[in-house]
Amino acid sequence: MKKYGLILLLFYGIMSFSQEKTQTDRMIEEIQQIKQNQTEMKLVWWIPTEYWEVALQEDGSVTTEQLNYLKELLNDYTIIAAGDYKLDSDSGGLNFTVIDSSKKVVFYGLQGQKVTPLKESEIDDKVLIIVNQTLKPLFAQMLGKMGSGVNFFIYNNLENGKRIIDPNQTGNFKVDLNGEIFRWKLPLVSLMDEKTCPVDQQKMSGNWNYCPFHGNKL
Repeated sequence: MKKYGLILLLFYGIMSFSQEKTQTDRMIEEIQQIKQNQTEMKLVWWIPTEYWEVALQEDGSVTTEQLNYLKELLNDYTIIAAGDYKLDSDSGGLNFTVIDSSKKVVFYGLQGQKVTPLKESEIDDKVLIIVNQTLKPLFAQMLGKMGSGVNFFIYNNLENGKRIIDPNQTGNFKVDLNGEIFRWKLPLVSLMDEKTCPVDQQKMSGNWNYCPFHGNKL
C-alpha cells in the first residue's frame, strides 16, 4: 500500500488494531475504492444508507428513532464521493496536486445508463446539510488539502416508491472518474449473515456456498 492510500485507509478505519474486523470495516472495504500508480491516485466512495446504519449502531451514539429518521431521509439518494490527485513520484514526501473532479464523474446505473446528478434545488435541505456541513468539513479536517479536494455527487435513488440501488439486492453499477472505471457488485457481502462450516465451526463469508477447506456445503 502506497503512502497516499494508507492515509485514506487509516482515516476510514480499515486499519484496525483488533485482529477481527468489525462489520463497518468490512463494509468500507467494499464501498470505498482507491486506484493508484506512480503518478496519480483516484478515490471513489459510494456511501449507502446502510453504511451509516452499521457504523452508528456499532458506535452506539444514536437512538433507534434517530437512526430510522436518518435512513428515511437518505434512502431516496445515492451519494458518491470522489477525489482525483496527481502525485509527485519524485518526492519522498506526500506532495500532490488536486484535480477538480466536479465535472469528471459519470455515474452509470443498474442498466448501464448514465445518470445525471441532482441539482441542489432537487435535494432535501437536510441532506444538503449532512453533505455540506458535516461530510465536506470532516474530509477537509481529517485529510487537509486532500480532503478538501473531494467532491460529492447526489443522485436520485427512488423509483415507484422503491430504492433503485439497494445494497442488499443483486445488481451492478459503476462510476467513471476522469477515465478510470470503478465497479460495484451487489449485494454487499458485509451485509450478509456469515455462514458456519459444519466441520470445524469456522465462520465463512456470507456469499460462499461451499467451505474452501473441506468442500462441504455451507
